[in-house]
Amino acid sequence: MSAFKRTLTRKAAKSAAKHTARGSASKLKRSPVRTVTLLGLGGAIGALAGWMVGRTATGTAPVSAGS
Repeated sequence: MSAFKRTLTRKAAKSAAKHTARGSASKLKRSPVRTVTLLGLGGAIGALAGWMVGRTATGTAPVSAGS
């Protein structure tokens, strides 16, 4: 039963990835400037969030932000 669940999970992930890729390509074709802007903004926010989490995880973030 575990192998069945694993296979089903892989198929679902593959299907979701295909759907996302096709949707992104379609949006890019219809309104390229808006799509590039939103994808860039999302990437920048994601990079900032990842950087902040990384700093917190390694302990380089300040302990208190207060004065």
